[in-house]
Amino acid sequence: MSATARRRTAGALAVALAAGGYVAFRVHEQGKPYQWSGTVEARNITVGSRTGGRVKEVLVQEGDRVPASKPLIVLEAGDLDAQKSQAEGELAQAMANQTKVEAGSRPEEIAEANARASEATAALAEAQKGARVEDIAQAQARFEAEQAAVDKAEADSRRAKALVKSGAISQAEADDAEIARRTAIAQRDALKQALDVLVHGTRAEDVLQASARASQARAAASLLKAGSRVEDVQVARAQVTAAKGKLEKIESDISELTIKSPRAARIESLDLRPGDILGPNAPAATLLEDDQLYVRIYVPETRIALIRVGQEVPITVDSFPDRSFRGVVEHIAEVGEYTPRNLETFEDRADEFFATRVGLREGQDTLRAGMAAFIRVPK
Repeated sequence: MSATARRRTAGALAVALAAGGYVAFRVHEQGKPYQWSGTVEARNITVGSRTGGRVKEVLVQEGDRVPASKPLIVLEAGDLDAQKSQAEGELAQAMANQTKVEAGSRPEEIAEANARASEATAALAEAQKGARVEDIAQAQARFEAEQAAVDKAEADSRRAKALVKSGAISQAEADDAEIARRTAIAQRDALKQALDVLVHGTRAEDVLQASARASQARAAASLLKAGSRVEDVQVARAQVTAAKGKLEKIESDISELTIKSPRAARIESLDLRPGDILGPNAPAATLLEDDQLYVRIYVPETRIALIRVGQEVPITVDSFPDRSFRGVVEHIAEVGEYTPRNLETFEDRADEFFATRVGLREGQDTLRAGMAAFIRVPK
């Protein structure tokens, strides 16, 4: 074979080898899976207190793993305990009043009211009827007897004055006789007025007053017999409901003094110290649900058909290059991102991405939020 032929054969062989290598490279590239990068993320929980207040105790530190309902921070109670005692007293009073209103009057109270009504009615009847003949006769007899006493006292006084002039008795004895006379006259006049009242009967004004007292006493007795009105019962029940609501509000505020972990998690950030002031509804700490790790990736529109919700995919991270972790596609966004207005070419469509969440089903005790992660999907 000539040198020229050998050179031609070598050139053809080189071209053939180059072509074969390119084909082998393309076959190798075509066999490799698609790979998209993302970041390991964890669901955050921000905890706080609806009440707020001064920090009394901080029971955990950043990095601690805590179970559900674990107390994290305790706030000072202030006057909430006193408010609770007051609210409990108001509730007890409202409940006692409700029981009293619903039960109505006791038999003893009704009997007492009936007795007062009977007494007032009798007094009215007596006022309307006037004095009895016997009462008038007795009053007349008392008046006449007192008149006789007046006559005797006047005679004694006249004799005393005469004896004083003759020096038979002292002036003091004469003064005593005069005082006895005046006393007898006053008693006689009082008896005369009482007799006149009995003779002339009760005045119209007194009858009206007696009638009013009798009506009032009968109405009071009827109210006790009828029991409480429906409106009064409703008001009493409403007062109990309001008192219960007030107490429950205070108890809720007291429960908010202890900030707890709503789920098992890890303390990510906690900057409070005893003595700090925490405002109502202000963030107190950030927790990570590290058992809820996931990777968020962005899949091009041209490759979106390769994944579906529920599909298992392997996940790798740089920290553990020889290990893959099982993941499951949990969500694919309905709307693409980073998209130009018109998607006319294949290259343009490759610029549209769909956010996809892949949940980690293992590695929760190993992986950490923030790690770079890679998801591979076969072609």
